Amino acid sequence: MAGGGARRGRAKAPDPGSWRARTDAELLTPGAWRARAAAHHLVGVMGYAGRWRDEAGDPIAARKADARRLLGAELRRAREAHGERLIMVSGATQQGVLEVAYALCVELSIVAAGVTAERALAYGLAPMALLVCGGRNFGDESALFVETCHEFIVLGGGDQSRREAVMAASQGKPVTLIRGFGGAADALGPGEVPTARIVERRAV
Repeated sequence: MAGGGARRGRAKAPDPGSWRARTDAELLTPGAWRARAAAHHLVGVMGYAGRWRDEAGDPIAARKADARRLLGAELRRAREAHGERLIMVSGATQQGVLEVAYALCVELSIVAAGVTAERALAYGLAPMALLVCGGRNFGDESALFVETCHEFIVLGGGDQSRREAVMAASQGKPVTLIRGFGGAADALGPGEVPTARIVERRAV
């Protein structure tokens, strides 16, 4: 364990200088983020945070284009419902589904935010207006993310996305599962996510 003197389980306070070197987003404490969230409608986007990969008969270009189309439709729907109160929230990094979500926010003039962990500093950060650090390691921020978002969209995703979707449903929050990309969105069912709304990739 690095550092030697740190107690197990105690979160290291984030260093604003480290974040400021990587992003021009407004940096918020969890308390300030909760206050900001209360005055807006937050849509949390979960999904693959790694590189897009070819799969049998399903090239990268087609997967990315379909992800962009379907996720874009959901964000437009949310913008029509909530207008300037809408904030899209994801994990702050610039890869996979997260990259698509942040790019769509730029295109659609939707305010974007990141709720993430200090580990995100090891990756490229997406363009966003607001950022809050919820802990040291990926997953430490999940409780804050689920607590403060009002609804969720899942496209693909791994174990963390699955846990967060189940947590959101247990709190009675709406969860849209965009299926057809594998991962958590395809694996989750009504038993785990009774609040789920299903969007199928091929149902255009």
